[in-house]
Amino acid sequence: MKDSKRKVFDDWNAHLEVASSADPADDVVSFASKSIGRDVNVEGSLVHQPDGIRCAAVSAGIKYEGVLDFTVVKLDAPGSAAAVFTRSLCPSYAVLYGREVLANGRAQVLSVISKNANVFTPHGDADTRTMASWLSEELGVAATDIVPSCTGVIGVALPMDKIKAAIPGFGAKLRPGKLEDAARAILTTDRGPKVCSVRVGDLVVCAMAKGAGMIEPNMATMLVYFFTNADVDGPALHAVLAGAVDRTFNSLTVDSDTSTSDTVAIFSTRKVALDDAKRADFEAAVRAMSIKLARDIVAQSEGATKLIECTVRVDSSPEDAKIMAKKVVNSPLVKTAVHGGDPNWGRVVMAIGKPDDRLTLGAIDRSRVVIAMMGQVVFSRAEPIAIDLDALSRELKASTRVSIDVRIGEGRHAATVWGCDLSRRYVEINAEYMT
Repeated sequence: MKDSKRKVFDDWNAHLEVASSADPADDVVSFASKSIGRDVNVEGSLVHQPDGIRCAAVSAGIKYEGVLDFTVVKLDAPGSAAAVFTRSLCPSYAVLYGREVLANGRAQVLSVISKNANVFTPHGDADTRTMASWLSEELGVAATDIVPSCTGVIGVALPMDKIKAAIPGFGAKLRPGKLEDAARAILTTDRGPKVCSVRVGDLVVCAMAKGAGMIEPNMATMLVYFFTNADVDGPALHAVLAGAVDRTFNSLTVDSDTSTSDTVAIFSTRKVALDDAKRADFEAAVRAMSIKLARDIVAQSEGATKLIECTVRVDSSPEDAKIMAKKVVNSPLVKTAVHGGDPNWGRVVMAIGKPDDRLTLGAIDRSRVVIAMMGQVVFSRAEPIAIDLDALSRELKASTRVSIDVRIGEGRHAATVWGCDLSRRYVEINAEYMT
């Protein structure tokens, strides 16, 4: 990751420029706009928000008093919407309800409860539908236009008395330009909000994310919400979103644990007509913003001190490349080596060699393997490379962005995965999460 600006994927209109600061959140993602003929940077803030969207967030006391934990975002009128949900076999009741709502490609309200996942609870389905009914009455919208999300502790029933008490007056609290409040209200163990926005002429896209642990999508403990004014229908929104999710949010991992609740959703007021150039800009914006938020989630995850970017190139298939890259980044031995600044490339060999029934690659010929760390080749075609390991160790210890690259054969297919190191703080956070 030494190049100051580079293409993130060969076939995407997205560039990454590494900042001089130690914080990967300062890195700049950009794309070349076809409608205005210049590069557009993804802003690391919600400075751009579409008109026709109002928001409020309150402290309902879901788990703690005095903490924002219940937010509602309402479009002035029903718009198009789409989502990609967790593939967990134990999905939350909010996910199940959201799938029903978005089957017709439209919605008007997003409702998020944080600090409680509402999963494996005795009457979670009924509670979800009751909450939607209460919101429907308060906000004057159809319950079938409300997309709910819940995130937090599994197995604890929603405090319905507190939720019921929080809803009256919610409609009067809704204000335009207040998505920053929602970005704070959706957090659990996150260090802080993760947000971004783009404006290209009159086209606006903004987004917020939460996610700190229990992250390896298909998807993970991750909530991501996009809001736009692009006139795109539900199926087209889903196509753009799913394509972005696969290469970004489904290519990051913190701890290899897939959550029950996770959602990446997009809502549009459909106020701005798109010609071909603006449609290309819209897709590029969603992709670039997904790169930004995915990297921010990993860099700011529970206990993380280093962002790991692993790229694997193989000849068999892109799927094989992605599986192998995740094996590297998910390895506790690799993660702890990165945390300690140990350039132990043998752990990378171990990781790529782990058997996996999903792989079509049957064997690895060591004479066709090249491994690099921080841009330095450490192993090439059956031979370790004589380098200054002490200097590489110092570089690893000093860096907050660590690159690991593996090529097997000619490397016709590539996949990039983002992860993080494994620190003592991660263990502390998750050893005490429920209590």
